[in-house]
Amino acid sequence: MRSLSLQVITARWSVVFASFLIMSAAGTTYMFGLYTSTLKSVLGTTLNLLSFFKDLGANVGILPGLINEITLPWVVLSVGAVLIFFGYFMIWLGVTRRIAKPQVWHMCLYVCIGANSQAFTNTGSLVT
Repeated sequence: MRSLSLQVITARWSVVFASFLIMSAAGTTYMFGLYTSTLKSVLGTTLNLLSFFKDLGANVGILPGLINEITLPWVVLSVGAVLIFFGYFMIWLGVTRRIAKPQVWHMCLYVCIGANSQAFTNTGSLVT
């Protein structure tokens, strides 16, 4: 029974399904225009800087490529899922004021981490 469970988890179609689920969440960088008004009301007029770090995170994919060379695709997808959650959860906490008002560089870091998850999911799904 254990080998059957392991085979189902590591099967190619399971990886395809998992990558579709993760990529559906990774498309949040395309929705930047939807939540910019909220970010602007919380932080002020720093949208150009946040947009730069969003683009920087989305387009720098060296680390996921290196990880993909030495590990299995599910490791890359797992790291991408953790980055999606952490980056956008911290943005949500800052915008909803559940934590102290974050500094601009904090939000830039969170946006960059959340957007960099897109490189991980693309590497884990499309490259594989």
